[in-house]
Amino acid sequence: MFKQLNFPILLIHPAIGQNNVAGRQLEALFQALDDDGFEVLGAEHLEEGRLIAEAHRGLSCILFTPEAVPDLQEVEALFSAAHSRSPELPIMALSTRQSIDPELLSALRELHQIRGIIYLFEDTLPFIAGQIARTARSYLAQLLPPFFKALLDYTGRASYSWHSPGHGGGVAFRKSPVGRAFHDFFGENTLRSDLSVSVPGLGSLLDHTGPVAEAEHNTARVFGADHSFYVVNGTSTANKVIWHAYVTRDDLVLVDRNCHKSILHAIIMTGAIPIYLTGSRNDYGIIGPIAHERFSGAQLAEQIANHPLLEGRDAPRIRLAVLTNSTYDGLCYNTDMIVEQLQDRVEVLHFDEAWFGYAAFHPFYHGRHGMSRSRPRASGHPLLFATQSPHKVLAALSQASIILARDSADQQLDHERFNEAYMMHTSTSPHYGMIASIDVATGMMAGPAGESLVQETLDEALSFRRAMQQSAEQLDDDQWWFDVWEPEEALDSDNLQSGDWTLEHRADWHGFGPMADNYALLDPIKVSLLTPGVEEKGRLAKSGIPAALVTRFLANRGLVVEKTGLYSFLILFSLGITKGKWSTLLSELREFKRLYDLNAPLESTLPDIAGQAPYAGLGLCDLGEQLHRCYKQHSLVRLQRDMYTELPQMHLRPADAYQQMVRGHVESVPVDALSGRMSAVMLVPYPPGIPVIMPGERFPDDNVIAAYLDAAIDLETRFPGFGNDIHGLRNDLIDGERRWRVDCLVE
Repeated sequence: MFKQLNFPILLIHPAIGQNNVAGRQLEALFQALDDDGFEVLGAEHLEEGRLIAEAHRGLSCILFTPEAVPDLQEVEALFSAAHSRSPELPIMALSTRQSIDPELLSALRELHQIRGIIYLFEDTLPFIAGQIARTARSYLAQLLPPFFKALLDYTGRASYSWHSPGHGGGVAFRKSPVGRAFHDFFGENTLRSDLSVSVPGLGSLLDHTGPVAEAEHNTARVFGADHSFYVVNGTSTANKVIWHAYVTRDDLVLVDRNCHKSILHAIIMTGAIPIYLTGSRNDYGIIGPIAHERFSGAQLAEQIANHPLLEGRDAPRIRLAVLTNSTYDGLCYNTDMIVEQLQDRVEVLHFDEAWFGYAAFHPFYHGRHGMSRSRPRASGHPLLFATQSPHKVLAALSQASIILARDSADQQLDHERFNEAYMMHTSTSPHYGMIASIDVATGMMAGPAGESLVQETLDEALSFRRAMQQSAEQLDDDQWWFDVWEPEEALDSDNLQSGDWTLEHRADWHGFGPMADNYALLDPIKVSLLTPGVEEKGRLAKSGIPAALVTRFLANRGLVVEKTGLYSFLILFSLGITKGKWSTLLSELREFKRLYDLNAPLESTLPDIAGQAPYAGLGLCDLGEQLHRCYKQHSLVRLQRDMYTELPQMHLRPADAYQQMVRGHVESVPVDALSGRMSAVMLVPYPPGIPVIMPGERFPDDNVIAAYLDAAIDLETRFPGFGNDIHGLRNDLIDGERRWRVDCLVE
């Protein structure tokens, strides 16, 4: 099973490569281990070995010679480097003498990290090599999580398949030139492990049996949940599974308007009646948290009493509440406070944590995520769910998602009933590689290794923030640079403290106004950079640099950011970010500044658009100022804030409006005629990816939404490539002209 894995053995000894008795014996040991299937990496000194152990995360065993230990601290450093990500990695002492100094041996044993002692001349080399290989294999056997181990084992047996998939372990691809190219690109293991539910030894994803069930149980344990379910078609589907398991037509649901569109689709699919909660916005358009008092009984009762679709009905209990945590800009709620606030008011509480899968593995996020281990199970607390996307911020394949559930004191998840909704949305032909990737992501985060990985990510993000600060300090006062959106004194301390990153009441830096104590926290891993151009209260300065110009420049240099706003853009640090990556980003930001100040021609700075007619003869600064003037002309910052401040009036359930659209009871209405019309579709500008109107809501008479759409259309027309993508806005070519319209219900 392990022949498919390349996990070498590290051997540290000063006699490696020397033409003496010990050197020749070690060379023979290398060969014996190679014959047993293990490559050996050699290092002459402990420091060299420590560097290898620190950089190479795929070792199966380490051997070092105690005779060459000048200082016990060097051994401790080796152990620390090796065990930071691999706590169970076996480390053995290999002696070329008949005995080890008793005092040194006692000191080594007190470290409690030595698996055994091997005397190189005490036994035959095949036996010694066998002992080392057995130790390495034993480690690898316990290292691999349950499903991945079973998949590796089955694939290694080279069994003939008489079942789907039809490519038969990749053989079919090799029968065609284009198929051969596909086979060569993805490799044999990928295709051999693409199996069918007909393979009984791997268990069933739909029935949660065998190694699949073991993997799901392990994930629940590692993430601090009572139950977990693997979802192989994304967290969009995971969200819908929860809703279909607990929400039916006419149920009242409490919904964060700052939510993923899959939640809005779930509202339509279930026929629920939504109550929306909105957060404030600061001058840069960054979305703040929903105020803590909005979850109070008094404010919820008021919203229910004033709801247009609940007139004349007794106030129903809220069936389900959903909250995005963290927000797209990295604001994390105190989930303990929210659970307490919703006690006895909500039956099911769902945290959409697609971008927050690492929170359970570091004390910095204590009490900030759905499966918080320290939260008591009090009577009246809701049944808790969290949906997470390991592929977004951990290490898993795209579309890999998990549903985590935590029972309350009053409610326990009924596995069989929940599985009815799960099967409704899950493929009967799941991709086994994707299942294995969730299993592996769990294994990576288990125990001290998980905290170490998150700590490294935090360290990289903080180093980048400090480097941005240092770059600003190196410039003259009259020169511009990118601001970093963060608490003013957060970087003053060398020790990371969550209190330094919380949003204080009315603090100027965040711009959200009133804030409950210890309620919201900015995640250092999500870095928002601010470009010049915005003054107090959202007024645009005389000159400015729209963020879209910066991120397009970066994209031309092979650097793609997570999200671009009007004058801000988001850099997401994840487990895959290294110092080399963020140093390159910093260098390119400095290069952008240099070229912008020189007004360098677009041919060299933005070659992908330089040839288009509107940009002929322009420099980088010219284009930036033109974009800024367009934003200012349309008051885009104000429009983007105002259209989210007051929600449109709801007249139909989203599900009812959607049904009317399916039946064809709709017409496409020009943007300038939208006032008073009822939308048949979701209208979602990107950024920020939040709907300005939902099906069944009426466009307001103040025409703020229409004004924003006009501005977006003008921007796209005058500056091709810099417009916003707006889901739900039709762009049809009619009689040779572009017509911008929105589907509305026929009334």
